[in-house]
Amino acid sequence: MATTLKNLQDLRTILGQLDAERPAGTKPLTGQTTYAERGDNFGRRLHLEITSRQRRARILVTGQIGVGKSSELLHYFDEQLGTRDLGFKIFCDLEKEEQPEHCGTTGVLLAVFRDCWGTSRVLTNQKPDNKLCQIRDEVLNRLVDWLKGQYSSDRSQVVFRFGGMDFPMFLAPANRDAGLALILGKAAQHEAVSQPSDRFGLAPDGLINLLNKLLGWFSERTGDRAPVLFVDHVDKIRNSAAAEEVLVKATPHWNRVSASIVMTAPYESTLGELRNSIESKWGRPLMLYPVEVPDLEAGPIPAIYERIIKGAQLTHLIDESSLRLLAYYSGGILRLFVQFLIQACKEAHFAGRDAIGRGDAMAVIHAQARAYQDYSTQQLELLDEIDRQGTGLGQAAVLLRSPIGLLVREPRGEEQQIRIHPLAFGAMERYRLRRSNGRH
Repeated sequence: MATTLKNLQDLRTILGQLDAERPAGTKPLTGQTTYAERGDNFGRRLHLEITSRQRRARILVTGQIGVGKSSELLHYFDEQLGTRDLGFKIFCDLEKEEQPEHCGTTGVLLAVFRDCWGTSRVLTNQKPDNKLCQIRDEVLNRLVDWLKGQYSSDRSQVVFRFGGMDFPMFLAPANRDAGLALILGKAAQHEAVSQPSDRFGLAPDGLINLLNKLLGWFSERTGDRAPVLFVDHVDKIRNSAAAEEVLVKATPHWNRVSASIVMTAPYESTLGELRNSIESKWGRPLMLYPVEVPDLEAGPIPAIYERIIKGAQLTHLIDESSLRLLAYYSGGILRLFVQFLIQACKEAHFAGRDAIGRGDAMAVIHAQARAYQDYSTQQLELLDEIDRQGTGLGQAAVLLRSPIGLLVREPRGEEQQIRIHPLAFGAMERYRLRRSNGRH
């Protein structure tokens, strides 16, 4: 029987192949969008930066939210897993247990330590390693002191307090590995979600020294392969003070870490006032741009959109006109395109259609365009000014995030390409009409 969106089981199977909120995977997995090759040279540029600065690379990866930074980093990470020339790779995910919007330097460092410790346990296959156990005990002693842990009367356990709740850790040797993972995770989460006044403050130098001991253990264990830390979702720090702390004020701490570091960065922080400070400390960030979009009326559709629908088993369930609409109005933001596909599948199902048609695509686009009704007069004025003059990008941080009003595309020559997001055109044109009629 042919697959059809009218059939509920077929719909569930297809939706199970799409997830706009998780990075795309290199293997077809349930609940994860399959990775689609972009066709640019981002991976080659990243590889050159890492390998040309062995052990000491400091690289920021930036670009607009939803453009595919996490997917590209994971793809590169998986691609390099079987090679030895890059060093020993450790993936650290700031979003794994916490919401990073207001996360500062200590929260990022604790998340890195948490994921390094988790990787060490995988590397030993949970078997005891004398040197690793020594490092673990040193870290625990430091955490008890710094986080003000309270020992029980018989010292068989220590209790940490995070967000008004007690988290006991039993000190028997069999409990210590899992206990350290728990405490690092809870401490990282506490630093990310708590008010600044309730946080532990700057991580002590001793903790960085212990992280370096752990990184040195990785190097010895893997035949002198230098560690490379991939720190993802730092770009989701939205608080400007927290972003400045992590990317500018904390660079002496990052420079002390005995590993190469590849870290995502909030796009708007790499513009305007912080741009020169960041570039002086990290070098120019590696930029990931939106993918190309098709013409609305005719011409070829870039292959990446075809690859995404093929991975989701939608090739024969969407016509070219509908695919063109969804690709065009995504503005080249891949997360938005996948969100469109998910909603269009549901529209077709509830309308009793076998496949996505133009009406389903338009319904999704109209629904998404409502988000732009929340733009203020000042924001629309800035959008209009940038569209007419191509200037003012450094002041337009709010227009670079959801709902995205501006798209920054790969430069041509020395000229930066700035484009109004297709979904924002309607709001901007209504603003211009009101202004021309003397209303604001």
